[in-house]
Amino acid sequence: MSDIIEDVLFSSSIIKDSDKLDFDYVPENLPHREEQLRFLAQLFKTVLSCIPQNVVINGAVGTGKTVITKKFCLSLTRAGRKQGKIIEYVHINCRKRSTDGMVLLGILGHFDSRFPDRGFSVQEMMQILSKHLRRRDAQLLLVLDEADALIAKSGSNLIYNLSRFSDESLKENNPISLLLISQKDVMGMLDISTQSSFKRSNVLYLNKYSSNELYDIIKQRVRLAFHKNVVCNDSIDLITDIASEWGDARLAIELLWKAGLATDDRKEDRVTPEHVRVAKSNITTVESKLNDLNLHEKLILMMIARSLKKGGAYTTTGDVEKLYRVACEEYNEKPRGHTQFWNYIKNLDAYGFITAKKSGEGIIGNTTVISLPDIPSKDLEELLMKRIKKK
Repeated sequence: MSDIIEDVLFSSSIIKDSDKLDFDYVPENLPHREEQLRFLAQLFKTVLSCIPQNVVINGAVGTGKTVITKKFCLSLTRAGRKQGKIIEYVHINCRKRSTDGMVLLGILGHFDSRFPDRGFSVQEMMQILSKHLRRRDAQLLLVLDEADALIAKSGSNLIYNLSRFSDESLKENNPISLLLISQKDVMGMLDISTQSSFKRSNVLYLNKYSSNELYDIIKQRVRLAFHKNVVCNDSIDLITDIASEWGDARLAIELLWKAGLATDDRKEDRVTPEHVRVAKSNITTVESKLNDLNLHEKLILMMIARSLKKGGAYTTTGDVEKLYRVACEEYNEKPRGHTQFWNYIKNLDAYGFITAKKSGEGIIGNTTVISLPDIPSKDLEELLMKRIKKK
């Protein structure tokens, strides 16, 4: 067995740099996002004069929300250093840190890796953050990725306090600037007081990539990640065609990576359309987005799949909620209340995992029916069972 593992680990590959196919990789140039970077630069110009800005970045999966934010924030911190300004950049994923306390722990961990994970209130942690910024004579550039998860669970209080942080620190010139990233309209989720901290014009919406734009993105990743002349043009065209249906650059990059792995696995020296088809058979748009879900969303989605596996085209929210409570017992989780359950259903619908609509003829009462648009229920249930067991 160890020989098999070593054979794979040390075998030659047509991929020269797999890091360039990672979702976290930030290219030096972002194709077809120059205008959006220019918009952010113009907006945050005031930060170099210690005047904070707050912005919301919206867009569907795979439109470049996170990568454009990382690119911009890294560039802004470098520009600040050239002018003698210290700008500390912290990126928080709110699906992983969905409470006020967890977000602040993530921020303080940037300044002190040994900061204890319990024992301090939110107010105390805000005061400690203020001390860190004053001690360093620094500003904070804070990105709250998937901000809707934080707002849904904890409300707007932390965002409000962070957006008004400069009211107290104005004399010290240690303000906080916020960038909220979400697939959803988070401005509509904020309370009125917090909304007033964000200018309505400070919203950047990223459209889905066109076919030509995806082609350029794939060409760039081929050049960065693969050895010369190992990816056929027909393969690039096919990946473009597949990903264009959703305008999703993440899917395009994942297809390219999986096609490269399929080529290596067959010990061949060129990525052909057949390798792309192998990659597509192992990827669905649902599968590539499952990691974005929290545990309870996964449990609900698994119960939807289990209900539909019986053969019907639709299931109802009532049936799914009953199954969800059984699943929580099975996995030793405390079930969420009906309101939160309904919010999860709306999230799954917004993300494209399910379609939810009001019942029509043939169903008694006024209820919501659910179907799966992109993947067989049996396959989805198996995928979720593997992921939930891992957790």
